[in-house]
Amino acid sequence: MAKGIGLRTETIQIAPDFIQGVVLASSVAQAFDTPAGMGMVALSFDSDVYVSYGSTGALYPTTSTTAGTSSAERIPGAAASPTIRNIVSTARTTGISIIGPATAIRGSLSWYKPA
Repeated sequence: MAKGIGLRTETIQIAPDFIQGVVLASSVAQAFDTPAGMGMVALSFDSDVYVSYGSTGALYPTTSTTAGTSSAERIPGAAASPTIRNIVSTARTTGISIIGPATAIRGSLSWYKPA
């Protein structure tokens, strides 16, 4: 009986269906349309960013809120460990808006078709 190679299948990442390279200008929100047929996105940047889902431009939070109306979600900058979001369940998500810190940063959006 042949032996397996010893990899846990849940640790193997599937190649993205669509990749966008991103260079964010200093403190300027940039919008990205969801590519046709995609339902999940992996966000990977070399610095922290804030992301808004839908057509609203991402903004840095300026006050605390308990109403669930924050303007954007903080995504930690860790290129080796991208943050993945399932956006197919959000009907209003036709795209995302991203804003970075006071310095220009690089990253990528790796899009996947829903399973």
